[in-house]
Amino acid sequence: MNSPSGVSRRVQQCVERLQAQDCEGALVNLFPAIDKTAKKRRSKEGVGQRMKAFLQDEEVLIMAVATGNVFKGFSFDGMSLHDALYKFGRTPIAHEGELDPRLTFNSNGGLQIGKDQWNLPISYIVGMALAVIIAPENVGERTADGLGITLFEKQFALNDIWGHQEPVREHICKKFHDPYLFL
Repeated sequence: MNSPSGVSRRVQQCVERLQAQDCEGALVNLFPAIDKTAKKRRSKEGVGQRMKAFLQDEEVLIMAVATGNVFKGFSFDGMSLHDALYKFGRTPIAHEGELDPRLTFNSNGGLQIGKDQWNLPISYIVGMALAVIIAPENVGERTADGLGITLFEKQFALNDIWGHQEPVREHICKKFHDPYLFL
């Protein structure tokens, strides 16, 4: 690939915003990358449907990265994680330029979910970014050399895993002693 597309440029900017502890700025960049990836996967669906479907498809990966545990199909008071991220994250950022106050992020790893509050660890953003990076739809993308992620004590260079789910998924399956985790 000669030059990065909007997906890899947005992911790189997301990483830069995360390094500056700017969660809102990270999401401003990440949501378009999620949408472009989701559109490649589900080209006939509308933006909300395809983005929520992408987040649901990648729920195991996102939860593993975000919490060190795996929860599938989790919801609170009838709202799933992918619905909350879209409703309180992507929609207000796209339309009002900021996160809904019902969605906040913390750096202490805590998870608090209530009727009017979703407080998630910053690692949820990392999990969503990783889902975009390893999506097969994004093979051939590139970010700056030297960017990487440490996942359960193993280092992955981002440019080695763009569009390649297998090494990351295999590593997570080994961590959880479950070869069928992503099935």
